[in-house]
Amino acid sequence: MMKAALSTAPLPDAAPPSASPAAAEVVRTPRAYRFLRRHPAFAWLGRPAVYAMGAIVLTGLGAGTTIIAPRLLDPASFGAFTLLTSLFGYAGGADLGLSQLADRRIAGRADGAAQAAAIMRARWVVGGLVLALLLPLTMLISASSGALSPFDSLLAATGGVAGMIANGPVTLFRAATRIWDFTFTALLLHAGMTFPRLMGILLGGVTGCFAALAVWYGACMLLLARPAARPAEAPERTLPIVRAALPLFAFQAAWLVYLTANRWISSLVSTPYELGLFSFGASLATVGMSLLGTFSQVRYPALMTRMRASAPDQASALLEREMMFVALAMIALAVLARLLAPPLVPLAFPGYGGAAPATVTLAVSCVPLGVLAWTMPMVIMEARTPVREAAVVFLPAFSVMGLAMLAGHRAGGIDGQAWGYALAALFLLLAVLVLMRRLRMLTRAAVFRVAAVQATAILTLAALAILAPAAAGPARPIATERWPVVFEETFDTLSLRQDDSGIWEPHYPWGGRSNEGNREMQYYIDPRPGGDAPAVQALAPYTVSGGILAIRAIQVPEALRAQTRGYAYAAGLLTTVRSFAFRYGKVEIRARVPKGRGLWPAFWLLPADRTWPPEIDVFEVIGHDTATLHVTAHSGISPPAPGRSRQSGAAIAVPDLSQDFHVYGVIWTPERIVWTLDGASVFETRTPRDLHKPMFLVLNLAVGGRWPGAPDGTTAFPASLLVDWIRVRAMPEDSAPTVSDQAGARLK
Repeated sequence: MMKAALSTAPLPDAAPPSASPAAAEVVRTPRAYRFLRRHPAFAWLGRPAVYAMGAIVLTGLGAGTTIIAPRLLDPASFGAFTLLTSLFGYAGGADLGLSQLADRRIAGRADGAAQAAAIMRARWVVGGLVLALLLPLTMLISASSGALSPFDSLLAATGGVAGMIANGPVTLFRAATRIWDFTFTALLLHAGMTFPRLMGILLGGVTGCFAALAVWYGACMLLLARPAARPAEAPERTLPIVRAALPLFAFQAAWLVYLTANRWISSLVSTPYELGLFSFGASLATVGMSLLGTFSQVRYPALMTRMRASAPDQASALLEREMMFVALAMIALAVLARLLAPPLVPLAFPGYGGAAPATVTLAVSCVPLGVLAWTMPMVIMEARTPVREAAVVFLPAFSVMGLAMLAGHRAGGIDGQAWGYALAALFLLLAVLVLMRRLRMLTRAAVFRVAAVQATAILTLAALAILAPAAAGPARPIATERWPVVFEETFDTLSLRQDDSGIWEPHYPWGGRSNEGNREMQYYIDPRPGGDAPAVQALAPYTVSGGILAIRAIQVPEALRAQTRGYAYAAGLLTTVRSFAFRYGKVEIRARVPKGRGLWPAFWLLPADRTWPPEIDVFEVIGHDTATLHVTAHSGISPPAPGRSRQSGAAIAVPDLSQDFHVYGVIWTPERIVWTLDGASVFETRTPRDLHKPMFLVLNLAVGGRWPGAPDGTTAFPASLLVDWIRVRAMPEDSAPTVSDQAGARLK
């Protein structure tokens, strides 16, 4: 976030607006800016306390926007949102130490104006270089991860770099004690993370959010950060400036990346949905840290002044008291999160109930991280060899975080990731405590006391979690018993669509007999008169017996493959594209799936207007892993790449589904989608913005493809997907479903 770039040096002391002209002449400001600066009605912006209060308020509003975002985005989209937000923050903070250099070179110097001009020009050069480096890097990340849209990544990187350049005058005004200019420009940049970002999400989802940020900070850059005149010195002067600034940047950059690296590590091992839940917990748990960091920026200059005026033991005691107070406050917040998160998260954030345990654990990680956020500005100020000290502290810390989170993921999914991060945060605090001892900021005894309190707190909260684990909060129940049944198929016969009667169409709406995009290996047979050659129809992909429909997958004899377009397998697919569609309701199917490598049974919904995405997968099962149920909602909002969909779903461990019949269901409402198995909710997500249109039913048994792979010698053919019945209930508030014909007598 842009506040990171504004928080690397203390707020200037009270001084009149004309205290130093050093920074005033190095940027061209708009006429409206100069009018406001001269107008008596805005003179109050020249008071130092105004920035302190304004920054806290705007940081709170920015944190509020982060909290509101999950109510507007499904978990998969929110996961992408948090990754892009961190990318935006990296770009926004990548000034290579020019902010800190301004504090050292401008204040009180006779050549301050020349130094300010050189630093401002260097910031534009650095911005161009950072953008040139980030663009190919973000494209590579987007292409490899699949979690991010290349266009969204471009917007985030561009907006962050624009914000970094726009922040240049802020650092110059601060160093030159231009109180009014500093306050006005700093708060203007802070404001971008509030209303503009929220309006972007409301109007355009993830893409709209980062488009709004790019526009806001691009405008600030062009209006506030244009150099006032052409450089008098040769461009080569920029290189020594950057070389001098870079050591000051090392510690701040490492700390900024550390705070968000857990999302990127999670993205490597989690599904998009799981990443969204983890990111939600991390964002919610660290909202308090954002405010804490802002308070720290206001408080630490005065604290440093008192410490430097005191004897070493007294300074250590003063700092230790501050750290203990912050630790106790964060412990209290962690306990509060343990009590409130499980019941409140699913109620306040439908679709995020599964994030409650990780949220509680990530709140525990804030116990050491909160103390670090409070003291890190002082450590950076006191660092003697910043590059070396940052490497000694953060290289092991990043390694521990990665290993701990990966081990935690193997042990317990996103909840395990959260505990891995909590342990890594404690390790980082211990490493920083050792550094503070070397810098003579703390005595040895103070280091041991702070470390003991932190370790005791983490172990106690971990024991509490083991003895009384925070379960994922239950979703609000949706009563569907009184919803009217609008479609019911009991398969006394198979009513295939012919002319204007019948229910089931035995191929895709466009006439497709396979799904080449998935590299599937089956040919869907049309058993209607004239649909396929009689010899192909004799393979019998559909049979009905005792009210049970069997959709069969069969090996095609070599002699018939010319009539199945070369496919080695045949199977069946049924849709209601010309007979039935509905918008909002409950759909259920009682079925038994086949077992065998390469088999891919599914029941899903597609839009009646024949667009894609969106899509709802009621169930998918892979034949070689019938103990895992896959459920997914596909959306076209902010897809990771052209021709792909944004997915929100889960892979759910269940008993072997091939051993018996089970009832698979989806409850689809305007607000959320809930998947059920045998009547119990197993997963839910927020309804994507493009999933508010009538959908028809699709039932099929596929063979092969990129996901299940090809059948092997262990796969028994014929293999059958057995279906007992299908039932759809409509929400009473919705209009009647689209039913073009009721012949076949099981449409109600």
